[in-house]
Amino acid sequence: MKSRFPLLDEPLALDLVNTRIRRDGTEVDLLDSPVALLAWLRAERGRLAWSGAIDAADLATVRALRDAIDRLLRARRGHVRPARADVDRVNHALASGPALAQLGWRATGPVLKPLPAPARRCMLLRTLASDALTLLTGPCADQVRECAHPDCRLQFVARNPRRQWCSDQLCGNRARVAKHYRRHHQAI
Repeated sequence: MKSRFPLLDEPLALDLVNTRIRRDGTEVDLLDSPVALLAWLRAERGRLAWSGAIDAADLATVRALRDAIDRLLRARRGHVRPARADVDRVNHALASGPALAQLGWRATGPVLKPLPAPARRCMLLRTLASDALTLLTGPCADQVRECAHPDCRLQFVARNPRRQWCSDQLCGNRARVAKHYRRHHQAI
């Protein structure tokens, strides 16, 4: 089954940032509804623990964090100082949140109680912000690149220094086809 999200399995913070794409020169937000955020969380279920419904507040806070992380990554690549508000948003997400779980007790004994929605949201934001912190300051920070295709804004960790496309099958192939087209039509 094809995913709605074109580039997964990068560091979690990049997977989040990559939920905003470019199609035909227009920015498209793949997290355009609570249902879309739930689909992304399901696509990331191996790395993110989430249970329960998603509401508009969850969507708004995740999108705000995503946009701050995106601007921080771009500032780092551009060697410029980011906006203080973006740093503050990530730090707030890192510092917020209740306990990771709650203990309940029934007649049969102890049980893990589901966290209320605001607590789940805080946990999610803290996890995403923590991954962004690792990405921005960790050993692969200098390897974060934006796809070289002009109609793509996806970011990735270029573990191979020659890598220039988010995906060789998508943007790399589009670039090769465009190059072939230009060569063929210039010869005519």
